[in-house]
Amino acid sequence: MEKKYTTKFITRTAILLALALIFQIGLKGVGQPLVGPLVNFVLIISACTVGTLSGVIIGTLTPIIAFVLGIMGFFPVVPFIIVGNILYVVLYNSISKKARRGGDVLGIVLASLIKYVFLSLSVRYVVVLFAIVPPKMIAVFSIPQLYNALIGGVLAIIVKAFLPKSMFLRS
Repeated sequence: MEKKYTTKFITRTAILLALALIFQIGLKGVGQPLVGPLVNFVLIISACTVGTLSGVIIGTLTPIIAFVLGIMGFFPVVPFIIVGNILYVVLYNSISKKARRGGDVLGIVLASLIKYVFLSLSVRYVVVLFAIVPPKMIAVFSIPQLYNALIGGVLAIIVKAFLPKSMFLRS
């Protein structure tokens, strides 16, 4: 069966992408401790309300746009951020759907851990094979990534609980 992408899917994905970009651009000077959780919040809210593909699209475009706009100045990590975001969204949605009780919480915790481990190991052991990685970059892609994913995910779960059913495109 072929899935059709409706005007609602495209519009809601675009609006959520715009929200993530507002956080990235508007809070550029504030830095990762605020922007990271907010972008992760948008990734989970998009996955919950629009679908996994919406979260994947947003998780792919936000690091690319951040690099193009000069927010993320170190290109070698961009593909790894994209993969980390995709892992986060896909794992969250898969786990939250399959777990009978506490699926949202379990999904956020496990997806956050996997994203953190992936990004941390990638920056320490893979990116260094083809680029000189500043120590500050290694620090940014370690434990703060776990905090960002957990905080953004928990915030998304809280907001999700208050959203009307009409906000959800998927069952």
